[in-house]
Amino acid sequence: MVKVIWTKRAFDQLERSVRYIHEERGLSYAKIVLERILKTTELLEKNPQMGTIEPLLLHKKSEYRFLVVWSYKVIYRLTPKSAVISRVFHTSRNPKRLKGT
Repeated sequence: MVKVIWTKRAFDQLERSVRYIHEERGLSYAKIVLERILKTTELLEKNPQMGTIEPLLLHKKSEYRFLVVWSYKVIYRLTPKSAVISRVFHTSRNPKRLKGT
């Protein structure tokens, strides 16, 4: 079992996404998206390898994996005791921007 840790960057990205959804689609939809992302990332505690390896980040020292929650890609890396959420990336954005992560 590992601990799920959110980086400040990932948490800020999640917060901005939820705020945008709230403005565009309303509070109830924003809550649904937030809850689904949080519940999905909680699953990493017991199943840390459940995500797919992120091919755009193979050049990094750590192995990065991702989960897809509706239109969001949640990118994380594993350490021996944790799953570190490093990005929350909307899939409509240019994926090449991930390489700088």
